[in-house]
Amino acid sequence: MGIKSAEETKALVLKAFDTLFNKRDYAKAAEFWSENYIQHSAHIEPGRDGLFNLVRSVPDTLRYENSYIMAEGDYVMMHGRFSGNGRPRSWIAADIVRMKDGRLAEHWDVLQDEVTAAESRSGLPMFGSSFAKPDYQSTSAAAAPPLTVEEARKIVAPLYEALNEPSKKDVAALLAKAANPDYRSFSTNEDWLSRDQLGEIFKMMGSVTPDLCWTIEDIQTFGDQIVVRGKATGTPTREFFGAKPTGKSFNTMALDLFTVKNGKLASAYHVENWVGALAQISK
Repeated sequence: MGIKSAEETKALVLKAFDTLFNKRDYAKAAEFWSENYIQHSAHIEPGRDGLFNLVRSVPDTLRYENSYIMAEGDYVMMHGRFSGNGRPRSWIAADIVRMKDGRLAEHWDVLQDEVTAAESRSGLPMFGSSFAKPDYQSTSAAAAPPLTVEEARKIVAPLYEALNEPSKKDVAALLAKAANPDYRSFSTNEDWLSRDQLGEIFKMMGSVTPDLCWTIEDIQTFGDQIVVRGKATGTPTREFFGAKPTGKSFNTMALDLFTVKNGKLASAYHVENWVGALAQISK
């Protein structure tokens, strides 16, 4: 791309951020990011694909705004805001990018939740010259209408698709389509798994029970919550929750209570009758 000056470097990086985060033009963004992109962020999976997949998983309302940008040699430092990210607060970000051959090659960041005027001890905004409303304030005035059953089915469908013969599916992609990046799946009132951890559990279940089938028997909605009564069936071919395979199948019930945020699943509380399932395959 023939970068010759600090000003050209800054313009290129700003164009790259606008292309990816604001315009969601992944094909064009790939021209700016190196195939060997190195990602140091604690919030993003490795490589260019990890970054692009994260952007795909967040709401379409995501927007990046830049306040300051500096360039020196191969390094660019930026101060900006990520709003509409599906979180209660916008993120104020300090991003450091290393350039190589005119492309973004490596990245570090520091992120903070944006505070209101009442919360700022300095009395000064974290971004720009005035305080912005947190995302939860701007969205509460126009609260989303209660979910319909049809909308609920569309939202949960990719998650249940991932539970049907998981060994044959791209579980991570299906969960990213259904759930927010900070999704929490609770098996007790306190214990929970992240979206990525849940994906590993799904894959494990698929390797143990290749014909695993999970169907929605009933679905109800209450405001921004979805209740699903499901049925899980399958024939374990390997040890299943401590029980040796016997060639017998299980047929058990599951209940899931989901909360939806920005059109995707934010959390789930779930109960499955695995005791009954183990009794069936042990007879």
